[in-house]
Amino acid sequence: MKSAYSWVAVVAKDLRSEIRTRYGLTAVALYVVTAVALVAFSSADEPMPRPIAAGVMWVVMFFTAMMGLSRGFVSEEERGTALYLRLSTQPMDVFWGKLLGNVVFSVMSNLAVVALFVVFMTSVRIGSPWLLVFITIIGSAGMACVITITSAIVAKAGSRSALLPVLSFPVLIPLVMPGVNATIMAMGGFELADVVSDLVLMVSHCGLVTVMSVFVFEVIWCE
Repeated sequence: MKSAYSWVAVVAKDLRSEIRTRYGLTAVALYVVTAVALVAFSSADEPMPRPIAAGVMWVVMFFTAMMGLSRGFVSEEERGTALYLRLSTQPMDVFWGKLLGNVVFSVMSNLAVVALFVVFMTSVRIGSPWLLVFITIIGSAGMACVITITSAIVAKAGSRSALLPVLSFPVLIPLVMPGVNATIMAMGGFELADVVSDLVLMVSHCGLVTVMSVFVFEVIWCE
């Protein structure tokens, strides 16, 4: 497995495992539908201010990412396959494989959140839908970058489910704040040029977290 494309093998392994068990997909799908439906029913089709709607959307996206992405390294420890990965694959191949898989899963699940939000929350008008999709993709990638490294840190801890949100949330604040602001502007019909500053902050945060993760992952993984 030690080759130039070992990270592809890591992604393929996780994909086959997820398709076989369907544990993560089922749990995330159930949570997304339930959370968005409850928000829609509780609002009783009353007009919801854009700041509140954007905030609620990002709350659902945050917990969707926490639920769906946390099992990347945790499942390796639970199944005893982490040792095999350490022996057969370079640490950075594991990191890039896990990161790519998390980015794809995060983007897909959060786009589903946005789609269901638009369908159920008929009182919320989306002025720039394609801009909202673009913001969601960047935000999802940023969440995946943060949760990938934090899940690697807490994978060996006893209370993993409690530690991950606590450890991830402070790191995600610089991503969530401009993300919520950009979402509000997308709902209001603003153009891409109006949210460039927020998008730059989100992309910069994602890049910074990724660079820092590259430096520390090998120590975390091989410890």
